This record gives sequence, C-alpha cells and structure tokens, in this order.
Amino acid sequence: MATSDELVLEVDGREVRISSPEKVFFAERGETKRDLVEHYLRFREPLLRTMGGRPTLMQRFPEGASGSSFFQKRVPKSAPDWLETTIVSTPNGTTSRALVVADLAHALWAVNLGCLGFHPWPYRAADPEHTDELRLDLDPQPGTDFTDVRAAAHALRELLDELGIRGYPKTTGNRGLHVYVRLEP
Repeated sequence: MATSDELVLEVDGREVRISSPEKVFFAERGETKRDLVEHYLRFREPLLRTMGGRPTLMQRFPEGASGSSFFQKRVPKSAPDWLETTIVSTPNGTTSRALVVADLAHALWAVNLGCLGFHPWPYRAADPEHTDELRLDLDPQPGTDFTDVRAAAHALRELLDELGIRGYPKTTGNRGLHVYVRLEP
C-alpha cells in the first residue's frame, strides 16, 4: 500500500517502491524523484537497449544531483528477492555482487536509492567472458576543456566513419564523453 511518503509502482510484473517521491533531486528545475521515475518510464526502450542485461555500477546522489555522490558496486543485502545480480570481478581481483539491469523495474529500484549515474559493464551478465562493447573515454586533460573534448569526439567520429564503424556518444556526467562501439562476437 502506498502512502504519501511512498509511491508503489507495478513495473515489468514487479512491485517497485519509491520512497520520498517528492524529494527534490534537481533543485534548479525543481524536479523530484517522481519526475525522474517518470522520465525513465518514458525512455524505457533506449535505456534498456543501452544497459539491459548488463552488470551495472551505481553512482548514487542521496541528496540530489547537486549533493555529494558515491559509487556503489555491491547490491545491499536488503534488496528485494526479485532483483537480479551477478558476481563481477575488478582488475585488482576483488569481486562484488552487482546489479543487473534486467528490466526497467531494476533501474527504478536503483533510482529509488538516488542512483543518477548508471555505469554498465562492457559485457552481458549472461556472457561475462565476451566483451561486446568498446568504450572510448574522452576527458579533458590539464590545460584543456570540453571544447577540446568535442573536437576529439568529432575527429574520432571521422575515423570511425572511415572504418565503417558506428559509435554512440554519451556524456559522462560531469566533464567528458564516452563513445560506445558495439563489438561483434
């Protein structure tokens, strides 16, 4: 049952609880956690095309977009039973139980935790031995700015076009761009 401090949604056959739906997440525009949920509901298809089935690192902003953030790679033990997870390994050998964005309900569960940044792994949870995505990370270096990043992205696009490869640019949250390239198995 929903209360004024909680919104309960039926999404993908799952019950997703959104606490404090009127909490402001984007102060400059007055947009709330509810607004963010509605945004993800509208953009379901492109979101799942990008992240669907992938282990995902969550970047959480508990006090909203202008507050401090932290990266969470481990799904809390209090997560609902229906939440799909997988064990991921980092280059230094540590492992963690990561969220798999199996459907929109999984993404909204993370949004409820204040997740504004989703960082999917470059492989599908069902096939961790085969990377299917290359990510080119373009960040400004000392003495450069976002104008230089844009110029590098345009040059990269020209190179990829020459090679007959399609790249998909994405802003990275605070200062750079990622260009995603799908890899054939």
